[in-house]
Amino acid sequence: MIDKKLLEVLSTTPDAALAIVTRGPEGPHMVNSWNSYVQINGEGELLIPAGRMHETEKNIRRDPRVQLTICNREVEGLRYRGTGFLLTGEARFTDRGSDFETVKARYPWARAVLAVKILTAEQTL
Repeated sequence: MIDKKLLEVLSTTPDAALAIVTRGPEGPHMVNSWNSYVQINGEGELLIPAGRMHETEKNIRRDPRVQLTICNREVEGLRYRGTGFLLTGEARFTDRGSDFETVKARYPWARAVLAVKILTAEQTL
């Protein structure tokens, strides 16, 4: 079950950056996406379209653990307007099946989908 506040962060305008961190052979690797790109499947996984993310995909094949930061300055936080989350999870890439079709319908440029199963979600702001 995804936290209601996290859902609000993902769905409230304006759009904001989403950072994805994987572990590569030479250390952390980071890529960015946008909150508005995220869709949620029936299992509660975050579905993020991948246009590139080739290094991220290689890293996830070796180690599926990921961290994401997601924020929105318009959503009420712990003490003031503006909030963010640090998520940890397990990720996989897919380029077929219902998750891929769902994302591809909205983002025709997507070559694959990064699906993230959230293990922990910590509100940081």
